[in-house]
Amino acid sequence: MKNKNRLRYILLCTFLVAMTMIMTGCTTFENFKSVFIDKNVQNEEDVVYIGVYEPQSGELRQQGEDEIKGIELAHSLYNNVNGVSVRLITVDNQSDVNAARAAIENLIKMEPVAIIGSAGEVNSMVASPYIEKAAIPTITPSATNPLITDSNDYYFRACMTGLQRGAGLAEYAFEKLGTKKVGIVATQNDSAIDELIDGFTTQYQQLSKNAVKRTKRSSAGGEVVLTENVRINDFDAKSIVDSIAESEAEAILLPLGTEQCDAIFSEAEKAGLADKVTFLGIGRMWDENSFIAMKQNHPKIKIAFTSDSVLGEGATTTGAVTAETQRFLIEYGNMYGDKSNPSENAALGYDSYLLLINAMNQAQSFDPKDIRDALANIKGLRCATGVFSFSETGTPIRSVNIATLDKDIVVTIYEANTAADMTGTNN
Repeated sequence: MKNKNRLRYILLCTFLVAMTMIMTGCTTFENFKSVFIDKNVQNEEDVVYIGVYEPQSGELRQQGEDEIKGIELAHSLYNNVNGVSVRLITVDNQSDVNAARAAIENLIKMEPVAIIGSAGEVNSMVASPYIEKAAIPTITPSATNPLITDSNDYYFRACMTGLQRGAGLAEYAFEKLGTKKVGIVATQNDSAIDELIDGFTTQYQQLSKNAVKRTKRSSAGGEVVLTENVRINDFDAKSIVDSIAESEAEAILLPLGTEQCDAIFSEAEKAGLADKVTFLGIGRMWDENSFIAMKQNHPKIKIAFTSDSVLGEGATTTGAVTAETQRFLIEYGNMYGDKSNPSENAALGYDSYLLLINAMNQAQSFDPKDIRDALANIKGLRCATGVFSFSETGTPIRSVNIATLDKDIVVTIYEANTAADMTGTNN
């Protein structure tokens, strides 16, 4: 009898180990257990699940982990809807196309009522057809490619598109800085950067035309005086800065990473451009720790960038900072340490969860279709990164926050409102 019981014990352990190995890379055993084991001993009407489809390994690991931090923080604060407990199921898409496909398929089989994810354009593109077929409302916190949401009624985003970010930077350059000459220095053959540039040039030219028409003076307008394509593998910072100086541009759109910006800033200082040019970038490149640390070596260089981390305590010029922003900042410090600066991805992960919880409350239903409809009809919801409404293509209709660095702190300095209209191809 003892031998028989021992055999049963060994077989059970073997089964559990095997299942753990199967789930590795897609979810943790604890998540698997909570869905397929613990769920059996509870009333299903008392628990619903939100799937979290994010990279926890591979090249996008940091972005994915930051978004998960924001999601888990929001979940710790808002985890109950009308007496029904909300739980998270997390899967790892590994920053890989094949793993992402397997991860989203496995997540859908777990029947979440909604999904958050993913960091990375490709990961979200891979998931899109599966999400549409399963009809599960999904929010990507940070993927900007319009194609992810344009043709999928169930996919939304919490972030701005490249078009909107570019338009926001153009408004800041023209309206706030009063620039008459702007330039662009960017890498070649990058669709996300191309979209940013398109939004920037289109909006800058439109604002210039409006100013000329309004004042009836040609001098009221501005122009794009420099477009410089760079190759990362053949990067010549001095040549780039020479071109900037020759163009007499007052603001430069510079969507480049830390290493390239460091070299350009150094050459700009040598050329005496530190007080003559403002460099414009995007938050997911410029609010990272590596960039912030590098920028401290160039204190006189003027910069501004789009950012949804909204760390503008006492410094914001607009209503970009909401009561939820303040709560996010306080609770983030409480959960992850007072010295932890939440990234843009963390703030967007937080808001993605808030948007879904709000939709569940509005729908008074946990049917995915009802949640989707309530999400699409959100109007003026105040979250950590701003005030949300959605376009027909699932893109937020809201202003773009422009920030700078005050030593090592991201500070909101401007809210670009005209960018809210650039929400997608169908609007």
